[in-house]
Amino acid sequence: MHPILFKIGSFTIYTYGFLVFVGVLFAYFFCLKQTGRENINKNVFSDIIFWTLIFSFIGARAFYIFTDFENFLQSPFEMLLSRSGFVFYGGVIFGIIALFILARLRKINFLKLADIIVLGVPLAHAFGRLGCFFYGCCYGRPTNSFLGVLFPKESPAGAFGVCVIPTQLIESFFLLLLFLILLFFKKHKKFNGQLLAFYLIAYSILRFVIEFFRGDPRGNVFFLSLSQFISLFFLVFGIFLYLRLRRRIPQN
Repeated sequence: MHPILFKIGSFTIYTYGFLVFVGVLFAYFFCLKQTGRENINKNVFSDIIFWTLIFSFIGARAFYIFTDFENFLQSPFEMLLSRSGFVFYGGVIFGIIALFILARLRKINFLKLADIIVLGVPLAHAFGRLGCFFYGCCYGRPTNSFLGVLFPKESPAGAFGVCVIPTQLIESFFLLLLFLILLFFKKHKKFNGQLLAFYLIAYSILRFVIEFFRGDPRGNVFFLSLSQFISLFFLVFGIFLYLRLRRRIPQN
């Protein structure tokens, strides 16, 4: 585990932030390449991506504050300015809303645009989860199995002093797999919004299962974690979106 990638004097590059940056950069250029095939202006696309990312990070931080609101009241500035503390689902929700509004303003088909961007989401997310591993957050439950990883005591995952399940690496692997599956489905796409619906369905199932192995505090709704609770809504919405859009296809 290497939370600090390197230091030059007082200037510090953190591994988590670096991997998130690399993931977003890779995802951006990959999606940018797809715009030419969909006849979308690259400059307009870049502008939309920029503001969508801004609102996604705001949403991810807002959801994190919501899940730990008591600590936020005690030290609001520390939580607001912290380099860690994001909830992915918050970023997705705010990002989709921002993307929808920006697509309408630029008079671009939202579903066509979403199908492009959703290809890059699991790719960027996979890099982000690697960053979580190096920082020691988003860790799993204690385990005695061969999968267990012992994190340094100063890291969030090392506070227990025992081996934990590396849920960050597990999720990162399946996110890369999801990226490849989306690429495959893109070749057989039959309607705009199909990739978006598939992503919502597939990721919600993946996240719901991963949550059973998570060991970090994330807030609960009844007997489910907050992320599992949100996953159910994403799953239902993804299925609804797929069925609704498929009905629009002319039947032979």
